Amino acid sequence: MTTLALFQWVELNQDIPNTLVKKGDKGVILDHLNPTKNQPEAGYTLEVFKNGETLDVISVPISWVTALPEIWGDTQQVSNEIAA
Repeated sequence: MTTLALFQWVELNQDIPNTLVKKGDKGVILDHLNPTKNQPEAGYTLEVFKNGETLDVISVPISWVTALPEIWGDTQQVSNEIAA
């Protein structure tokens, strides 16, 4: 599985237990997490947003997210979208 870039936007594939984060919420990758004895799949720490506000900061396995094309703060991408 390919590791995504820091600040890449992602969408959650499922509800996150014991949080307000639900399937379909969007977040930004803050950190990459290596596999551990208790969690054999690599993961991400995400800041999840709702209505422009931080909803939560969570850690999830890579398979729980789908990459979106946007990178937070990428002004080049925004410029390209405006020009299109």
